[in-house]
This record gives sequence, C-alpha cells and structure tokens, in this order.
Amino acid sequence: MAQTPEPVFLNLEYIFNIIYTLFAKIGAYIFSEQFVRTFEIVASVLIVLLITSVLYSLVRLYEIEQEGKPKKQPLALFSPPTSSAKVNVEQPTPSKKENQTWTLIRTKLLSDVHSDWRLAIIEADIYLDRLLNDRGAHGDTLGDKLKSMNENDFPSLNIAWEAHKVRNRIAHDGQDYTLTQPEARRVLSYYEIVFRDLGAIE
Repeated sequence: MAQTPEPVFLNLEYIFNIIYTLFAKIGAYIFSEQFVRTFEIVASVLIVLLITSVLYSLVRLYEIEQEGKPKKQPLALFSPPTSSAKVNVEQPTPSKKENQTWTLIRTKLLSDVHSDWRLAIIEADIYLDRLLNDRGAHGDTLGDKLKSMNENDFPSLNIAWEAHKVRNRIAHDGQDYTLTQPEARRVLSYYEIVFRDLGAIE
C-alpha cells in the first residue's frame, strides 16, 4: 500500500519575519547618522551642479543675445568732433566721404569673426601711419611720429594716441586681450576722427 505524502504548509510567520527584518534594517539605515551625512554630500553636489548649470545657461543666453545684436543694428561710427573737442559716443553717424581703404576697414566690423575686428584696428593704425608719412611726420614708428607732432598742428593728437594704445595692446597681448565689437567700434571711431582731422575723409 502506497504511503500518502504529508502536506507541506507555507510558514507565513517565517516570511513575515524576514520582511519585517529587512524593512527594519532599511529604516534603521535611513535614520542613521551615516545615511544623513551621505544624503547631505549628495544633495550638496547636486545643488552645486544645478547652480553651475543655471549660471552657464544664463551666460550662454547673454552671449547669444549679444552676438545677434550686430546683425540687427547698422554699422555707424561716431560723429566728428565739435569745436569744444567733445565727442558724442552715444549717437554715431557715418562719414559723408569714404575712400576705399577706410571703407574696407569699416566693413570688417560687420563680420562675426573676432579676428576681423582686431584686423580692422591694425589696418586703421597702418593707414594712419601712411597718412602721417605723407604729411612729413618724422620717426621710425607711428608712436615716434605722434611724439613729433603737437596739438596746434594736429588737434586730434590725443585721440590718435588713445586709438594707437589699443592697437598696441592687440599686437602685444594677442588673444589675451579681449576685444568686443562695441569696443572695436569705439576705437575705430577714434581713427575716423583723426582721419577727418587729417583730411583723408569728410
């Protein structure tokens, strides 16, 4: 006669005990000092990353906005100096007469390439040097020629010096010197004043 197998019963008490022990350990860890320290470290790192991300996004939005402005605004340089030697730097007006050299120099300010703005200032400085040569200025360099002149014969002498100083910073500091488009426009406006003073443009 075959033996009848004994029934197998599920030990629910044992299972519930395992679940309870597991949750008890988890709860104990969550409220432990070690978990709090770990949570503080992770939260601090996440906050720093979030702040960095927000700041980077704001900076990029500002850069994109600034890069887009030149395309919407026409190029205009400053108006010629008045008898009081005051220059209006807020409301620029283009020159009425433009020679080919000056036109090509100003055109470079329309470019989105930063190196073109630098090149525009360097070329304007070279053009100034040539104009002074034509007027008999003495000296091996443009700086020497400016030193040989006086304000009685050259009213915009100080303005020429200011423009030439920026050119020197571009040449000597290279990429370490940050040149923005508004700054390039301001410097070229100085050259425009000087060129008018020398009769190269009107």
